[in-house]
Amino acid sequence: MDLKKPLDAKDTKKAPKKSLEELAVEKGLVTPEQLQELVQKVLKERKNLEQLLIEAGVPEEKVTAALAESLGYEFLDITTTTMQSDLMKIIKPAYAKHLKVLPLKFQEPVLTVAMVEPRDLMALDEITRFCKDARFTVKTVKVVVTTQAKLFAGIDKFYWLAKDKGKDKENLGLGTLLDTVAETMRMEVEMAELAQEEATENSQPIVLLANRIVEEAVGRRASDIHLEPSLYNLRVRYRVDGDLAEVMRVPKYAQDAIITRFKIMADLRIDEKRVPQDGRVDFTKYNSSFEIDLRVSTVPTPFGEDVVMRILDKSGNVLTLDMLGFNDHCMKLYREAIQVPYGILLHVGPTGSGKSTALFAALKTLDTPDVKIVTAEDPVETTLGGQIIQSSVNPATNYTFAKALKAFMRHDPDIILIGEIRDIETAKSAVEASLTGHMVFSTLHTNDAVGTVTRLIEMGVETYLIADSLVLVCAQRLARRICSKCKESYEATKEEEELSKGDIKAGTILYRGKGCEACDGSGERGRTGIYEVLLIGKEFRNLLIKGAQTDELRRAAIQSGMMTLRQEAIDKALKGVISLNQVLENTLAEST
Repeated sequence: MDLKKPLDAKDTKKAPKKSLEELAVEKGLVTPEQLQELVQKVLKERKNLEQLLIEAGVPEEKVTAALAESLGYEFLDITTTTMQSDLMKIIKPAYAKHLKVLPLKFQEPVLTVAMVEPRDLMALDEITRFCKDARFTVKTVKVVVTTQAKLFAGIDKFYWLAKDKGKDKENLGLGTLLDTVAETMRMEVEMAELAQEEATENSQPIVLLANRIVEEAVGRRASDIHLEPSLYNLRVRYRVDGDLAEVMRVPKYAQDAIITRFKIMADLRIDEKRVPQDGRVDFTKYNSSFEIDLRVSTVPTPFGEDVVMRILDKSGNVLTLDMLGFNDHCMKLYREAIQVPYGILLHVGPTGSGKSTALFAALKTLDTPDVKIVTAEDPVETTLGGQIIQSSVNPATNYTFAKALKAFMRHDPDIILIGEIRDIETAKSAVEASLTGHMVFSTLHTNDAVGTVTRLIEMGVETYLIADSLVLVCAQRLARRICSKCKESYEATKEEEELSKGDIKAGTILYRGKGCEACDGSGERGRTGIYEVLLIGKEFRNLLIKGAQTDELRRAAIQSGMMTLRQEAIDKALKGVISLNQVLENTLAEST
């Protein structure tokens, strides 16, 4: 089959009569004036017209149908059709989603294939090769076009129906459950506006769908679940390894029911939609095999309540220090620092950089029967177990981090963890605690290790107190690991040398992931830390007391052996742990 021709499907592809621009106006998707604005954006933002139409609020299904017509293909909602069972053996669902292609039917010699992007000849060539390898005599390909949401829902439906044939509804996939909602719940959900609580609690498909959204999020190693209402549907996204990815769209008529279901699980007021609410779900009540809690937060929007659920592990499986990604030099410094009897150890970085995870690993290392450890967190999300006493601060009752620190001093602790130093009162209380013989762990929002010292001075802490109390500062970022199943080496290009500001020279051997089923085609799986560990030594203390500027302090730290975030990231890239893209995404080039 010659794929250089238009898909070698000249018998099934109609000659296009109108362009996408003409069809968009003709079908009322946009006005001529709006179209002109979007066409100008195509070159400016380097996006295609269909992307811009969807971003402008036009339903994806209408845009895709118009695109299919402009290219001469049939548009099909594949969730309303079936997939030939023997074709399921050819491609696994994860890889079908990666390629965004699904073979639906083979009637010799014609193979019918559903595609999101019919111009992707490489994907079509791949699926055709799979079919030929499986001894299907494919001579002609008939392409039907569908949306990504419909393709993914169809894949879930077809593969889960095949996998779960003969099993009960508890094991259905997301796509199948969405179909069940559409078939059996539409009238009940619409009526739920009058009796929402009753309808949601008693609607089996909604209950199953809510549970499955959580279960699949855990299965995909997600940290957060986002339910985002829009004008036309409810979008569901998972945050996996720091990145958000859309996994499904719930029909608009089921939006209130599914959100209300989660609010009931979190014991929130279902009749209150005008103000934010926070709650917690013990998910073991709904599936005992999942030892997790959900921290639920709702915020009102024009299209309904936006819901974010943080997945919290209750099993007590805290990462160890060896699992965090420290290199040997940094690990040696860090282990020595956490063993000192008193002082302050700070982890710094932006939100979501793994500061709390690293601190918890340190506390678990120090948790022995002869040591008392107390923590003040906002709120307690991970149960550490052992002999560690955890406490949640509550600003509404004036129980702040500073108040917690003062209270802890009467509880005879050896080690104190304060969730975050947010103000001068907390900072000074932490210094006082360290100078009276306690080891204090905490976090701060600064960009690098040396900048933390400057930040404490700006907050109002005297330099001599910082010099006397500070033991170590660890700045950190989280970077996505290269998938070990599809990792390949290559030579850095001249363009990459320019992007890295000369930190990586052209011809340097680097690594990247090609994309495979194990990583869902992303080329990355899991995360590791990038660390900048500053041990406060004698020379650094003397400079600090003398009032040295930040640049002088940084030079002294580097001369004493500190690896900067950039240096540490490049080292991990050269060793094949992370890609160059992750170096550029997480660190800044250093000025000379």
